[in-house]
Amino acid sequence: MKKKNYTAIANIVIIILIVVVFAGIQFNEFSFYKETARNQAQNDVGLTSIDIKSRITSISSEQRVASQMMANDIFLKEWCNKETSDVNSEHAKQLYGYLNEYKEKYNYDVVFFVSNKTYNYYYDGGLNKVISKDDDFDIWYFNFLDLNQEYDIQIDHDEVNDFSVTLFVNCLVLNEAGDIAGVVGVGQKIDDFESSVNEIIESFDINVCIVNTGNAHNSFTGSSGVYKTAEDAANELGISKEDVLMDVGSNGHVWTNGNKITSVQKNEDLKWNIIVQKDISDEISELLKRSYMRVTFLFIIIVLYILISFTFLKKIHDLNSIAENTDEFTGLFNNKLFKERFDKRHNAKLKKHVKETAGSLFILDVDDFKSFNDTFGHLYGNTVLKTMANELKDSVGDDGELCRWGGDEFVGEIYEEPEIALSILNGALENLKHKDTKMPITFSCGICKIDSRLSLADNLKMADKALYKSKEKGKKCCTIWERNGNE
Repeated sequence: MKKKNYTAIANIVIIILIVVVFAGIQFNEFSFYKETARNQAQNDVGLTSIDIKSRITSISSEQRVASQMMANDIFLKEWCNKETSDVNSEHAKQLYGYLNEYKEKYNYDVVFFVSNKTYNYYYDGGLNKVISKDDDFDIWYFNFLDLNQEYDIQIDHDEVNDFSVTLFVNCLVLNEAGDIAGVVGVGQKIDDFESSVNEIIESFDINVCIVNTGNAHNSFTGSSGVYKTAEDAANELGISKEDVLMDVGSNGHVWTNGNKITSVQKNEDLKWNIIVQKDISDEISELLKRSYMRVTFLFIIIVLYILISFTFLKKIHDLNSIAENTDEFTGLFNNKLFKERFDKRHNAKLKKHVKETAGSLFILDVDDFKSFNDTFGHLYGNTVLKTMANELKDSVGDDGELCRWGGDEFVGEIYEEPEIALSILNGALENLKHKDTKMPITFSCGICKIDSRLSLADNLKMADKALYKSKEKGKKCCTIWERNGNE
């Protein structure tokens, strides 16, 4: 068994011992943890449910006012009357500027307008897309129209900003004839929305769930933070779905079931039910606060211990892996380690659905490398490889990764567009030409834009085609592979 495994097992045993001893101590005090929570819970639920309702209204009111102002703005109504299919026209740019003014003024994440005439989804940066009933992300629009109400407040994914979970306020825009011209709205990431509710949760040690009871359904069908589906809220609070969705009117409803007190308040403006629940079982008492502190302290210590221990072990493993997979002549990664790091870097992008960043892959080999070995010997050939590697490291720096692929071939990734990578590699080529060597050192290079949907091997095929183009040009140059131009 490896030393790393022994260390990991020892760490786990230590953590288990700490948890067992701590649990034994807490069990002896458990009988005292019963009285205080009952009276406090009865007060907390009654006082905080109404407070949460008013806070949520306050949080969304500014967005609602801004959306309604735009929906009634003469500029937007007149713009709709003159809308054309040209999304790059001066008329379209007026709308983009208009939406951007609201975004900058109120610091929203997105401000948008969907035309009912063209189904164009405009936002503060231009045209996002043309919506369709067949697109799951667009069902919010058609569902909102079916509601036949002035505005709609909902949680949904923001396609403009990497599908982040966002609080939207949508408002109908009507033309002079009273027909629907489109929907205008603003979006703010849910982080700020939840922070205010979380303050209350932390202050009163309660459970809070917010459930949509009358807004348009959209592509966001899951739960996020306190915003829950009816099913998730029911499961979390241990009540029925009917209780979660009940119409309680303006006065709300409070009931006790077993060891829990539950309150449901209806926010008519947002068409949300706010469910607040506090556990009043005898398991909690005056000493629970100190117990929480001990649990928190223990958790922090365990987490820190795990982080430090396993981070240290991983660091050692990574260093050993790098050392074992580093080329002895050039100090660069070998092709095995480069491939692992490339796959890890680009596969992660696909799994997390993050916006792909610029990246270029290149492959090069030393021009007429055999002549160096035949003329000056293999030792000098190794010197040429070191010179090449050092120049590439100086030119690329922290903007990429390099490896010696084999023989006189080098492969690397530059975290820039191909045009910038071309400039960097041309600079390296020019520097090599002016070095004081027995024979001029040059290279031929092929560059391609990285397609993260493809494997490293498939990306290298594109770069290799560009390399052959460089050789056809007479070597001593770099070429960018273009799908339509080089095939």
